[in-house]
Amino acid sequence: MRQPALRRHYGPFLLALVALFLIAGFAPVRAEGLFHTRELFSTDLAAFTKWDRVVERAEQEQHSAATCTAATPGCAAAEWQALVAELRALPLRARVERANDVLNRRPYVTSQANWHDPDHWETPYEFLERGGQCEDYAIAKFMALAASGVPERDLRLVVVRDTAKLLDHAILVVYVDGEPLVLDNQIKEVTPAARVTGYVPYYSINRTGWWYHQHDGATGARLASASGLR
Repeated sequence: MRQPALRRHYGPFLLALVALFLIAGFAPVRAEGLFHTRELFSTDLAAFTKWDRVVERAEQEQHSAATCTAATPGCAAAEWQALVAELRALPLRARVERANDVLNRRPYVTSQANWHDPDHWETPYEFLERGGQCEDYAIAKFMALAASGVPERDLRLVVVRDTAKLLDHAILVVYVDGEPLVLDNQIKEVTPAARVTGYVPYYSINRTGWWYHQHDGATGARLASASGLR
C-alpha cells in the first residue's frame, strides 16, 4: 500500500490560516461541508504560495510546445495530451474514474527522493516522468480533469489529517451531480466522501479560492493537538 506523503505537521501554517480566517472576508458556503465540517470560502490565495507556484509552472509547461512525440519513450507531454484527449471523450463519472485509475498507477516516490526537498509540489509532467507523493497524485488528477473540461467549481485539492495513521495527506475531491467523490492514491476506487472515514480536512483549494473547514469542538481540539497547535 502506498503511504501518505504529507508527513510534516501543519502547525505553523495552520496558525497562519486561523489568523487569515479571523481577518479575511469569508463567505459561508455549506452548512454541511466535506467530512462533516462547516465551510467558509475566500478568494484570497496569498498564503498558498506552493499551490500558486505549481499552478503557474503547470500552466507554463502545458502551453509550451512539446519537444517529443507519442513515439518517444517517456514523453510526458505526449502522454499527458493523450490522457486529456481520452478523458474529454468520456461521460463525467467515467472520466473521473479513468483519471483516478490511470494516475494511481504511477509509482509512489517521495519528494525527498525525487527532489531532495520534502516540500516540492510536482507539475503533471514532473509526476509522469518521476512518480510522486500524495499531493502530486492529487494535483495531476486535478489538472487532467480541469483540462478535460470539468468546471473548476467542481474540483478541489483537499489537505487532510489521516486520524488512523496520524499523518497528513492530500486527496482530490470532485463534485459529480452535487456529490463529492474522493480520488485518493491510497484508495483504488473513486469513493463517495460520505463513505470515507478517518479524514479531517485542514483546508481545500482550487484556482478560484480556498475553503476553511470548521470542525466541532472535540474534532477541532484533536486536530489542533495533532498538528502542533496549542
